[in-house]
Amino acid sequence: MTWSRRSATLGLVATLGLTPAPVGAQCPGWDEMLADGTLVQIEAKIRGEIDLTLSIVYLNRPDGGRCTLGATLYDGLETNLLSAGLHVQAFWVGVSGRSSAEFVPEKLFVVQGDAEMALALKGALDLDTRLGPQAELDTELLVFYEAELDRNRPIRLIYLSEIGPVSAAYLFRADAP
Repeated sequence: MTWSRRSATLGLVATLGLTPAPVGAQCPGWDEMLADGTLVQIEAKIRGEIDLTLSIVYLNRPDGGRCTLGATLYDGLETNLLSAGLHVQAFWVGVSGRSSAEFVPEKLFVVQGDAEMALALKGALDLDTRLGPQAELDTELLVFYEAELDRNRPIRLIYLSEIGPVSAAYLFRADAP
């Protein structure tokens, strides 16, 4: 880890540890975010029953980031990491289901075209986010990938679960900043 990345991470942790997440009145709810594709879900099923659900939002877009984390948490993330000159892709992950305690962030990959991105940094959230209370989640995390993405092309989120790989496509909205 480089010094600038380490100091940006420390600043992010300090910011996230000290500030609550206000609720934005103009933000869509859970169902609307699912419907418009801002929020995607990956489900691992055993014998037809959901064993693990990963709910994921791409945070680099200000609308998705603020509506997921709340303005204060997002602004801390943006100031301390996203605009620090690094090629960092940030995602919020909400984890639920019988196997949620066994979720391993390092098994969540981002793929775009032939490029596979592995986890670079992770952090559990012990603070209230704007989106988290809208669902029954066992854990909320921030995960970061050090890579560039082309927002004109979709990505695939792949989780290597105990029962095999499960995935979902994430399409960047054309109307998003």
